[in-house]
Amino acid sequence: MHITKNMQKRHFNIAGHNFAITMTDGDIFSILPNLQPFESEATDDPLFGITLDNSIQPSWRGSRVGTFPCPSAKFEVYLQDNGAYQILTSNEYGHPCAFMQSDAERKHFTVTTRGCESDRTFGFNNTLMVIFTMCTAKLGTLLMHSATVENNGKGYMFLGASGQGKSTHSNKWVEYIKGSTLINDDNPVIRIAPDGTPTVYGSPWSGKRPIYMNVHYPIGGMAAIEQDKKNWIRKENIPTAFGIMLCSCSTLKFDKDIHIAICSTITKVLERVPVHTLYCLPNEEAARLSSSTFGL
Repeated sequence: MHITKNMQKRHFNIAGHNFAITMTDGDIFSILPNLQPFESEATDDPLFGITLDNSIQPSWRGSRVGTFPCPSAKFEVYLQDNGAYQILTSNEYGHPCAFMQSDAERKHFTVTTRGCESDRTFGFNNTLMVIFTMCTAKLGTLLMHSATVENNGKGYMFLGASGQGKSTHSNKWVEYIKGSTLINDDNPVIRIAPDGTPTVYGSPWSGKRPIYMNVHYPIGGMAAIEQDKKNWIRKENIPTAFGIMLCSCSTLKFDKDIHIAICSTITKVLERVPVHTLYCLPNEEAARLSSSTFGL
């Protein structure tokens, strides 16, 4: 580790998971202010730790086990003989902007970033999401792709592919369904509570809108959003609902154990919360249809 007088360490809690980030030269909030609402007191045994050290020269060791592209990023994954991972994060133009090295236990991670300031921020933020998923998947946790609204003490999640209208529909809830508050616009977290209740948490990842709320609520309903020429809704059977949820969460399919854990958590969610598909227009009627279906 490259130690400087500007080194700072901060602790965070997201969805009940404690972790620490050490930045060898500067303050993590200078590049990721979205983490501020999730800062917490130090704990004796954080789930994982990350060191951000831009003095490191990446060294590739291991076999390439796969790639997984996202709408604005690409991840190349390498597995070493001792079980450690290396992941290269590139932006939408294919420019490498972050390199991650784990230890064999996947409890401590070293990250180095490259490129301009925005590329470095992008690289570390996306790498942090991968690390969070990797370390929490076996603890009943899912990092979702969803817009989520709170109403009357429960969270309502709208799933679906980019461009289908998740954000638009959640905005209609805020506009027309009394008492609705948007708590995350892109990547909330689901965690199974000790009593088995599927619970949705705000997170520091919220897409294009800076909605970083450190809150959590039991899930009141979930609906996949599909554009249509009229408004109608259908409750899905378990196999279809499972597929919808699996397509809406970070799965890390390159790691069999993590993928199995994610599938197990989805099954537990579906034991308590049904999934609907809302075929809709971007209007008030659609918001009232989904909210009435959820019993509001």
